[in-house]
Amino acid sequence: MNLSKYKTLISNLPVRQQCFTTKRSTWLKAEQEIDWLEDLNNKLFGGLETLNVSRQDIFNSNNSIRELILKTIYWGYTGGMRGNHFVNILKEIQLLEKTLRYLKSTANLTTKDFADLTEKFKIIPGLGLSTYSKLLYFLEIEFDGNPCLILDQRLIDVFNSKFYNEYSTMGKISDYNKEGIYLSYLDITNKLSLDFSTKGENIEQFLFMFGNNLKTDNKSSPKLSQIWNGYCPESWLQDKTVRMRLNQWDFFESEETRLQICLNGIQAVVLNFRGKGKFRSTSSFGDEVANGQFLSPQNTDRPPFNNPTVIFKDSEQIEDYITAITE
Repeated sequence: MNLSKYKTLISNLPVRQQCFTTKRSTWLKAEQEIDWLEDLNNKLFGGLETLNVSRQDIFNSNNSIRELILKTIYWGYTGGMRGNHFVNILKEIQLLEKTLRYLKSTANLTTKDFADLTEKFKIIPGLGLSTYSKLLYFLEIEFDGNPCLILDQRLIDVFNSKFYNEYSTMGKISDYNKEGIYLSYLDITNKLSLDFSTKGENIEQFLFMFGNNLKTDNKSSPKLSQIWNGYCPESWLQDKTVRMRLNQWDFFESEETRLQICLNGIQAVVLNFRGKGKFRSTSSFGDEVANGQFLSPQNTDRPPFNNPTVIFKDSEQIEDYITAITE
C-alpha cells in the first residue's frame, strides 16, 4: 500500500484539534506523593472534574515546560500511566525540565545529541520513547533537521505490519531497537511530508488513526492506465510509487528499476533497454510534466522510437512488454 493514495486526506486532517479528556480523579494518588502537583492541577482543571486537552493546547504551553509535560501526559495517557510511572517521572521533574530546556535552546541537534539524550533518559524510571517522543514533538525539537514526531506502540504496530511501502526500509521495530530506528522514522516522514506538501504530524496522525485499519483487495493486482501518470509503470504494478527522473540522454528513468520513457508529443514511449542511473545534475521528474501522454512500445531504434504510432491496448500488454526488458 502506498501512502500517496491518501495524501489529500492526510493534508486535510485537523491535527492540532485532536483532543482527549482525562479525569482529575485519575491523578489524585500522584498528588499525595508530589507536593507541587495539586496546585498545578488546580490551575489546569479549574475546579472541574475533567480536562479536555488538544494538541494545540499543549503547543500553547511552550513557555512553561512543567505545564507542557503534564498536559502531554494527560493528553497521551488519559486513563493514567502504567504502574508508578507517572510518579517516578515527576520525582525527576527537574532533570527532565533541564534536559528539555537545553534541547529547546540548542540549534542543529544531531544524531549524537539524540544518542546522548536516550542515555540520560534511561535514569528516569517510566520515561520511555513513547512518552519523551511526545515531549520532543510538542517542544518542536529537531534532530538532523527533521522535526520530532510521536512514536508510540500503536505506530510501531503499524510499521511492523509492513503495510505501507514508504516505511518498508525501517525493518522490524521492537522495544530493543526502537530508539535506534526513531531518527530513520523522522527522516522518512519528513521527506514524505515535503513530497505531499503537508507536515509530518499529519502523516503521524493518519498512521495513528488509520494505520492498521485499512483493508485492500489483495485478490486484484494493480492495473496500469494507458495514460502515463509520470511514475515508473513497472513499480506501479508492484503497488509502489517510484519517481522517474530525467537522465543525461533526455529520457525519464526510474530511480528504482532503471526503466526508461521517452516523451514524444502525446506519447510516452517505454524504451526496450534500461538506463544506467546517470541523471542530470538539475532534477526534473516525470510526474511534473506528465500531461495525458499515452504509454507506447518502442518499435524503432531511432527517435521518435515509435513509428508507426502504436499505443498499448491494456495493462496486461504493458506488463508483458516491461517484463521482457532485461537490460
